[in-house]
Amino acid sequence: MITCKFRSVLGLALLLAPVGLSFAADVPLDLPLPDGKPGDSSKPVQVYILAGQSNMVGMGDLSGARPLYPSIFLSADPNVIAGRMPVGGSALARHGIYQSTDTDAESGATVRLYRGELDLMADYSLLMPVKTTTVALGTVSAKLPAAEFSHTVVANALIDVPATGRYQLHAGFGDSSYAVVLLDGKPVYRRDFGESADLETVFLEQGKRYPISIRYRKGGSAAFWIEQVEVEGKGDLETIVKKDGKFPYLIDQSGNWTVRQDVYFQEARISPDGKGGLLTATSNGRSIGPELGFGFVTGTFHDEQVLLIKTAMGNRALGWDFRPPSSGRTNGEGADKWEGLEYRLMIEGVRKTLKDLAKIIPGYQGQGYELAGFGWFQGHKDGLIEGMGAEYEQNLVNLINDVRKEFDAPKMPAVIATVGFEGWNMGENYLPILKAQMAVSDGQKYPEFAGNVASVDTRDFWREISQSPVSQNYHYHRNAETYMLIGEAMGRAMVRLRGGQADAIPTMRHKPDPNPSVQETFDSTEQQLAASLGATQPLVLDGALQSFLTDPRNQQSLTTLIQGEKPPRSNQFLRDTLDGVASYYRAVGITDYDWKPFGPVMQNTSWDYFTFDPVEEADKAKGARYRNVTYPEGMEDWVAVDFDPQKANWKTAAAPFGQLNGQLVPLNTQCESSFCGCGTAPNTLWDREVLLMRQSFKIPKLKPGHRYRIVVGGSCHVNAGEGFALFVDGKQLAESKDGVYRRQGGQPRGSHIYREFIPMLEDGHVLIAVKSFLRYSHPRTEIYPRGHMSVWMEEMKIPPIQQP
Repeated sequence: MITCKFRSVLGLALLLAPVGLSFAADVPLDLPLPDGKPGDSSKPVQVYILAGQSNMVGMGDLSGARPLYPSIFLSADPNVIAGRMPVGGSALARHGIYQSTDTDAESGATVRLYRGELDLMADYSLLMPVKTTTVALGTVSAKLPAAEFSHTVVANALIDVPATGRYQLHAGFGDSSYAVVLLDGKPVYRRDFGESADLETVFLEQGKRYPISIRYRKGGSAAFWIEQVEVEGKGDLETIVKKDGKFPYLIDQSGNWTVRQDVYFQEARISPDGKGGLLTATSNGRSIGPELGFGFVTGTFHDEQVLLIKTAMGNRALGWDFRPPSSGRTNGEGADKWEGLEYRLMIEGVRKTLKDLAKIIPGYQGQGYELAGFGWFQGHKDGLIEGMGAEYEQNLVNLINDVRKEFDAPKMPAVIATVGFEGWNMGENYLPILKAQMAVSDGQKYPEFAGNVASVDTRDFWREISQSPVSQNYHYHRNAETYMLIGEAMGRAMVRLRGGQADAIPTMRHKPDPNPSVQETFDSTEQQLAASLGATQPLVLDGALQSFLTDPRNQQSLTTLIQGEKPPRSNQFLRDTLDGVASYYRAVGITDYDWKPFGPVMQNTSWDYFTFDPVEEADKAKGARYRNVTYPEGMEDWVAVDFDPQKANWKTAAAPFGQLNGQLVPLNTQCESSFCGCGTAPNTLWDREVLLMRQSFKIPKLKPGHRYRIVVGGSCHVNAGEGFALFVDGKQLAESKDGVYRRQGGQPRGSHIYREFIPMLEDGHVLIAVKSFLRYSHPRTEIYPRGHMSVWMEEMKIPPIQQP
């Protein structure tokens, strides 16, 4: 392809005549590998300016993508509601079970009942069944056929999966989980009596149906489910190039990132001294922007040396930060200093870079440069600020004209990449920005831009969270494919403005999610939710819970807790690994292992108490008021069993104790937590800083297989409460020197009753004593005093920690 080019010479801001004909190559859809040759240094360097906000800075992750879900549980039960598992963080999706390979095959399995116990060596296809029927395999409530005599049930079906990956297959629930599963004739699941399931991880492809045969040792539920394991992160550059095979021109035969010897990248805004070098995947650091795809396209097109000058900064609006001179001043607050600052810094960065070409471009021969084009990718912040969407189009027209004027290049090609947030489901706040960005390339509306301004609609390049490294809407979920496609599309549009030929990237207006079954439903009825809960029991109890129990990070903790030992790092918060186990049962409606009240109702019973202001003063504007203090005379042993509160002039009153600026009112009227209670008014005024309280209680007999705790109520929210100390029969059980700080709220406080304290409770009597302090700060600022204190005992049946 032959084309004429506009040329600017280094140091001159003059419009010169065209310099004649220059070679340029066509740009195919599949870009070729770089040829490893430097650009032609006898011709002017082709300079492109790339500007915008954070998405032009580049937020496409180079590597390190994490999966949205640690695993994905698949069920064919019609009652399952796809979305998230009710506990554990994994996804819940659907798969198919069919009676044949026909596209219109009915769901379920063909099931045959044979005489005799299961024989693993038998070929049941050669034996005569007693009964043949169909069963809704995968439906938890469906039952396998049964008989009065000794028998074996064999189910045959075909399964599929919604996404290619590695999977583990599971059969049955309860008694029916004692079975063997064959996939294509090979055993992939086996559970013998008294043993946990033995699993084989297999690779399954989307779009295929695989034959399975299940041989049951016992009957019962027809449950069957699959777990996708070893789920990998998606959407970073390493994955999409080296695993998915996209953009193959980015890696060489050895799997290393290719380097363009003819394209130079220079960062002229974020880095004070500029950073740059030959263009490769790592040029922008740990993330990529549109420059990578843009540079490989323009490098393919030109035989000259190419320089990309990127001058972009995050959180910047065209209507304010990049506001071009032709748009005038808004006279808003800080306008003199900040309005248009980013525009001025952009121009300054480009000029500085152009003065240093000899330092930046290896082999530069003083041949000058040509301002070959201007690329703009921005719009997020303008979509968030009222009024900026309405003026965006005019501001963008002014930006193009003013940049051309700054560099005396009235026809410099300009490519505008639109906003693309949420793809074709874009929200109303960004549609005006997109329309404005598309409008500037309308040659009828702007004749002066005809043939020299192009718009690239980026909505087709949006990728969902399930395809991306992270959930980060405003940065396109940091999806590297998105940034590559935007960069390529901008480069191809630029080539066409320069008179070259460049294949357009095919569009797919409705891109399918690669795992469409993971779509949460929000409008389910209570009846549907209850049915789904029952359908997920095998997945939760035999799947997610078993993963939790076998996680090495949990095993030592579980052993310590079941033995009743105090953990090495115990603290004031009560939730622990056994509570985690109970949460799996609770998620499927089993509350047997929840904490329940134990003994008398202590929250509002009478306590002996005493309050005082210690001689050891502390700054009320600071938190953490819990400290060592001098007790009033005669109270040095106030926790002792034989201490007499009446002789020490203590009072007796009903809990809770508390105040809010001297008033008996709730601390938080919104609190409804069963382990807090600060939403109720105190019964007794806590009138001085230190509160001492104690009482003896008669308690029921302790139960084997249970554990016990003392809960400290009234201070379970962020910036609530101070430290406390708990004593049982005169011995300190626990001490916390802190209240509840940021990101600590919403969990119970107190202490478990560890094994060494259990003998103190076995006679049916216990003395509980508590010490705490009023709070005066929120946060780190002195306010009126506040506090709320009550304690009580609870018991928990210890859940099983082995597969039933």
